[in-house]
Amino acid sequence: MNLNSYFDFADNEYEYFKAAIEAGLFANSMGAQAQAICEKYLKHLIDTEFSPANQGQEYEKTAVMKTHSLNRLMNFVANNISENIISPETKAACRGVDGFYFSTRYPGNDSIELTRDDLDLCIDAVDKLRDDVVDYIQTTGHQHMV
Repeated sequence: MNLNSYFDFADNEYEYFKAAIEAGLFANSMGAQAQAICEKYLKHLIDTEFSPANQGQEYEKTAVMKTHSLNRLMNFVANNISENIISPETKAACRGVDGFYFSTRYPGNDSIELTRDDLDLCIDAVDKLRDDVVDYIQTTGHQHMV
């Protein structure tokens, strides 16, 4: 397997995530994994579809590629690539898991313990975002193994 892009890494984690669910596994870290998968699909769009026109835009791209915030990444895609790539339903689903990257991995005041309903939200967000990104890749004719 060649892992050469954010999409490749996202899809690799997606397959593992889906296999774990199908095997009946349930762990708190799956919330963090769901957010990380979504993050990589969004970063793939930014990495491949946004070409900075000046130094200011280059700085913005570099900064957003360092974030774990799904909301910030979705806003960047909408404002700099196309606001039609990610459906309103997908945006809502992703907002539901935004923050799980930290809150499901570390103890503290902001830590949470996922419920089965939370995991269902994670599954929904990952599936919806992957579908939107794959649809965009196929619709635009951009070559990528999907």
